[in-house]
Amino acid sequence: MQLLLSNLLRNAMQAIEGYNDGKIVVHASISDKKPFITITDNGCGIAPERLKDIFLPFYTTKEKGSGIGLSLCRQIMLLHGGELTVESNPQKRITTFIITFPAA
Repeated sequence: MQLLLSNLLRNAMQAIEGYNDGKIVVHASISDKKPFITITDNGCGIAPERLKDIFLPFYTTKEKGSGIGLSLCRQIMLLHGGELTVESNPQKRITTFIITFPAA
């Protein structure tokens, strides 16, 4: 879990780089007996056509990226019986990764 959170926060920090109003919000709660954590940033966003690929191994949009981080994060959640999803709206500069755990 530490690796997963560290990677998502690092990605969010990279996304807000260069924005004077850059912000990252981490929220934890429970819905329908399922704990979840969201990590939201107001960086550049992820283009809709790229959303389907970002969890694929070796897919990256970063110049020095390996494409392992998000794929590994999703695998970690699957192994814990949860899931990792993402929502992004580049026009509104909002991206949210949702970490959902199995029902408690």
